[in-house]
Amino acid sequence: MGFSGKKVLVTGASRGIGYATAAAFLKAGAQVAVNARTQSSVDAAMASLGGNTVSAPGDISKADVCQSMVTEAVDALGGLDVLVTNAGVFFRGTMEETDEAAWDYVLDANLKGLFFCSRAALPALKASKGNIVHVASESGLNGYAETTAYCASKGAVVNLTRSMAMELAPDVRVNCVCPGAVETDMARTAFAINGDEDAGLARQRSQYPVGRIGTPEEIAKAIVYLASEDAGFINAAALPMEGGATAGG
Repeated sequence: MGFSGKKVLVTGASRGIGYATAAAFLKAGAQVAVNARTQSSVDAAMASLGGNTVSAPGDISKADVCQSMVTEAVDALGGLDVLVTNAGVFFRGTMEETDEAAWDYVLDANLKGLFFCSRAALPALKASKGNIVHVASESGLNGYAETTAYCASKGAVVNLTRSMAMELAPDVRVNCVCPGAVETDMARTAFAINGDEDAGLARQRSQYPVGRIGTPEEIAKAIVYLASEDAGFINAAALPMEGGATAGG
């Protein structure tokens, strides 16, 4: 799965799954554009990642920023072979607590940004016969209480993946991964029990058939595989990476 000479843009690459994905592509020989909301976050990630990286800051919840950020990344890279749309947010709350601001916050970051980054990248990806890997979620395959906006956004990503794959084939492949709980800062905050992050993650581990939750590096390896020539006959796939949690109730 060598990526020598390949050009990759990873959104939300300053931490968690995005950071691990950027690191995995660099290890495979790619040049990587690192996106995060702020320049300081991008700079910190690039300093830590080392290697062959370029800066691509921008808040992807805004369509015009998606366009300018992707254009900047493509110009800096000199083209684009792979787009990984990882940036996203999490919101937990009952339906009564999910007001318009919360809904827009989740859907803009998790769905609108993903679509408009992909749209902006299409000319470069069509030219390179490249591909897109979206980061969806186990919550795009199952429904969970008190996460209606998040589940809606990730379910939409799964079906958007299928729709995009049908429209863009054979020029551009499109797939997504659907991680369950993963050892990241966002997961620790999201699943904390009365502020106790360790207790929250312990409960998450107990709910997965394999007895643990995932690691960012495991998700990154799957993303790199889906983007590689080894996966050239895989298109429109939604890969569950949740230890079997969606196999049965």
